[in-house]
Amino acid sequence: MKAKFLLLLCSLFWVSQASAATRYISDDVYAFLHAGPSNQYRIIGSINSGETVEFLGRNNDTEYVQIKDAEGRTGWMDGRFLQTEESFRSRLPVLEKALNDTRAQLASVDERHAQDVADKVNLIERQQQELATLTARLNELSSSHEQLSSENQRLSSLMDDREHQMRLDWLVHGGLVAGAGALLGFVLPMIPLRRRKRQDRWMN
Repeated sequence: MKAKFLLLLCSLFWVSQASAATRYISDDVYAFLHAGPSNQYRIIGSINSGETVEFLGRNNDTEYVQIKDAEGRTGWMDGRFLQTEESFRSRLPVLEKALNDTRAQLASVDERHAQDVADKVNLIERQQQELATLTARLNELSSSHEQLSSENQRLSSLMDDREHQMRLDWLVHGGLVAGAGALLGFVLPMIPLRRRKRQDRWMN
């Protein structure tokens, strides 16, 4: 009797067996788990959307698939609700971790960027202070240069005046010497003549 029942089941539902593989429940459904390969069989549980299951086989007549869930239950569900791509629910922890890592990286980048900006601002402020100091020093040197130039011009003018005065003094002294020499040259020849006349008077 049991053998005939099994043969009847095989004739009604031909199940193609396949090697166990990981499959995923679609994210937008709430599927029921049946005891056999159609919705005519009793419901033995439900499968949450996005849940990871183990694919055991498929019934080509009803397109129902046999699966094994994470709790170890084995049953049948509509194959339309099973997908080979990883569901969003199963990817969610990985995506959340990647998002958190990205946020941490962005926070680190923002922190480094803020530190770089602060360092550059400090550098600019130091350079501005140094530039102000150099500008003030340059103004002092320029003022000193102007004062030195003015003093140099004054001294040059004094030297020119002094040189001109010395030339005048030399001319005056030379003129005096020349005049004195001319005067002596005029007077001296006259002195011996007077003495001779006096001697002549004595002899007479």
